[in-house]
Amino acid sequence: MRKKKLILLLIIFLGLFLRILFLDKFPVGFTADEAAQGYTAYSILKTGKDEWGVRFPLNPRSFGDFKPPLYTYLTIPSVAIFGLKEFAVRFPNAILGSLAVLLVYFLVKKLTKEDDDLAFLSALLLAISPWHISLSRGAFEANLTTFFLPLAIFLFYCGLRHSLFLILSCLTFGLNLFTYHSAKLVTPLVLFFLLFLNKKNLSSKKLFYFLFVFFIFLGISFLITFKGGGTRASDIGIFSGGWNDVAEARYFAVSLGLSDFFARIFNNKLTFLIDQFLKNYFSYLSPQFFFTQGAGEATYGMIPGVGVLYLIELPFLLISFFYLFKKKEPVLMFLWFWIFVSPIPAALSRGVGFHANRVAVMMPAVQIVSAYGALKFFEILRKKFSFRLIFSVFTLILFFSLSLFLEKYFFQAPKLNGPVMGFGWKEIMSYVSTLENQYETIVVSRRFSEPQTMIAFFKKWEPTDFQEKSKNWLEYQKAGFYFVDQLPEYNLGEYVFRNFVFPEDIKSKKTLFVGKEEDFLAVKGNIRKVIYYPGPQKRIAAIIIDFQ
Repeated sequence: MRKKKLILLLIIFLGLFLRILFLDKFPVGFTADEAAQGYTAYSILKTGKDEWGVRFPLNPRSFGDFKPPLYTYLTIPSVAIFGLKEFAVRFPNAILGSLAVLLVYFLVKKLTKEDDDLAFLSALLLAISPWHISLSRGAFEANLTTFFLPLAIFLFYCGLRHSLFLILSCLTFGLNLFTYHSAKLVTPLVLFFLLFLNKKNLSSKKLFYFLFVFFIFLGISFLITFKGGGTRASDIGIFSGGWNDVAEARYFAVSLGLSDFFARIFNNKLTFLIDQFLKNYFSYLSPQFFFTQGAGEATYGMIPGVGVLYLIELPFLLISFFYLFKKKEPVLMFLWFWIFVSPIPAALSRGVGFHANRVAVMMPAVQIVSAYGALKFFEILRKKFSFRLIFSVFTLILFFSLSLFLEKYFFQAPKLNGPVMGFGWKEIMSYVSTLENQYETIVVSRRFSEPQTMIAFFKKWEPTDFQEKSKNWLEYQKAGFYFVDQLPEYNLGEYVFRNFVFPEDIKSKKTLFVGKEEDFLAVKGNIRKVIYYPGPQKRIAAIIIDFQ
């Protein structure tokens, strides 16, 4: 027993170490989403209102994307303890990501009736998961569901014997709806399948009350989503565009001799949507996503070109999938169902593809089935090789894979993360703050994403003043925009956010300009400061200029 506790402790410590080491520095940069999470929490902490003056919001407007509220409120204690800084904003995710490792151990033991080997290996695979580590190290709300959904399932199985846990499970399932947009769709599907598998163990009365409370949470969740964030969902959904492609395909078919009647049958909105959905869906279950390409963008601290799982896990997943049909174990059926429904929200969305954050809800189910396949593989090998040899080779490969990932994460990824994760704003504000008394106006280029949020965060802008200034920004919604920074011009105190107008702006006195390299290609001014992205290439992140 003491040995098992030591092994579990080492796995948890490893998970915590990998998630909290240099947390404020990696991933490189600090996104507008992260800054917004931190500043909203800071504003609520100091005034009880968000930056728009809304008291304890259930769908914080942020800069127009209406974020799920749970991460914001989890950040408040951290900001209260550590202050408004990058570490404080990322800390809740790092802690919950580490606790998820411990939770997976207990969840597997509960699902399998005390299978220690599977529980330990599942926890280990999550602890060193490139996917989970990356999402745990930033203020990315997508990662919250990797803790709350397993917790809800664990409490559900505890509740089969003790009704109190069933109540807690229902509340946690409901809470998970407020973690991330994908969870709103996946959570009910996972829950309903879980209830189906365990219908014999639940009385009709318990089942009724459980579903009644959950549907209240579900209703509230969708109500606040469509009340505030529905416009954002419609903006990125596959239902919101692509109709020109349908018209072009129909026209091309007709031009080659197909009748207009059949061209409309084969090329219409329905066939387009089905085609897009299926392409998107299966891309997230492809070897490319899992093992070679990984995330399609570096925005969430991920590394494009690096699989979200280790290559060594490929045979394990295949073996586990084989046993799904061979044994038809309820637990394995449930885990694979969880995996198969996870890509649905991502498949309904447009974008560059391979959005690892949108399918984060797949964890830790994918790590558990991988561990299951690994143990089955070891059973086969043990017929010819000693356990010590198998264990040594497996451990060596696993930690070699981890080492390769860590080298890429800390020494290669900054090249990719910096330009897309808001790198440079801390340096910009550190310098500009020393010059504010010399200038009446500081003009900030609209090429930056949500600059007002970054300035408010790094200057620790007084929330009551920000709340007054933001009232004027609601014009963005009246103009049909989705985000504040789509306004042609707006300001926060002496900071003005707009496009530069040259040569007219050259005549501006007591005005400082903060922009990107491309903003100043046609002009020459007094360069006060140049900020570079990480690396030896000297790629410019921002330039600070005046014309005095």
